[in-house]
Amino acid sequence: MCSKLMEVACNQWPTLRDLFAGDRKNLTGFDLIDYFVNYQPKSSNESIKIYTTDKNWFTHGNYMLIHTVLSKSFVYFDTVKGSLEDLKTLLCSLNLKECHLICGYKERYKPLVEQYWQSLGRDLSELDHQGTIVYHLPSSEIQDWKASISSSVVVGYLSSKHASLVDQHWAYRSPDSLPLIRGLLKTNVSAGVFDGQGKPLAWCLRSPHGSLSHLHVLAAHRRQGLGSLAVRFMAKEIVATGSEVLATVVFDNENSRRMFEKLGFKPINNIYWAVIA
Repeated sequence: MCSKLMEVACNQWPTLRDLFAGDRKNLTGFDLIDYFVNYQPKSSNESIKIYTTDKNWFTHGNYMLIHTVLSKSFVYFDTVKGSLEDLKTLLCSLNLKECHLICGYKERYKPLVEQYWQSLGRDLSELDHQGTIVYHLPSSEIQDWKASISSSVVVGYLSSKHASLVDQHWAYRSPDSLPLIRGLLKTNVSAGVFDGQGKPLAWCLRSPHGSLSHLHVLAAHRRQGLGSLAVRFMAKEIVATGSEVLATVVFDNENSRRMFEKLGFKPINNIYWAVIA
């Protein structure tokens, strides 16, 4: 890490978080930082650090957050009033030997990720900006929802005991995904659709960014509206906290896009991920 960067002390993270309170649709703003304010690392193999460019960070909000789990790091960055050059300084200061992901960056930050990639001696043609559409659910849509649930299922919260099941069915499962899922279940709201014996048939989590994630319906129970039930439960829980209801869907996932749009979600922008292996 570049010596001229400053680490933001844990007790100052809420101050940094509050700088982003004006835009709750920003997936690398208030809700992301709030997640880590409330997050408790589970072992010595996990760490969270936040860095900024200078002592005036409380006016411009420049930050880079690094969450390391086992042998992988997840990197987030953004600013309120700072310049792209400030963010370039943060990103190009990274000195991570392990595999890492640059997570959820905006369209206008793509050139910064490209410059970081090139600073590592990589060919720009090999960089893959993995894109997702950000969907937003207006609160008016939630108010119009009518209660409709089959008497054969119950919608409620998941617990950490369900982490292995969620991990088993996650399309992006990896050696470090189970501790990440446990963290989500302990720190954020989640939803499960359960049968009469309490077995989860469908579920939905909330990512560190604050968006809906890990939405899944067991194969034998699809086309029954269970995924929609989980999303509706989550939407009401999230709105009750003062947050906006957001979801991210990869560009070519037509089924998920149709489901969210049918529920009233509107696309508002795109964000990207880059894997640095």
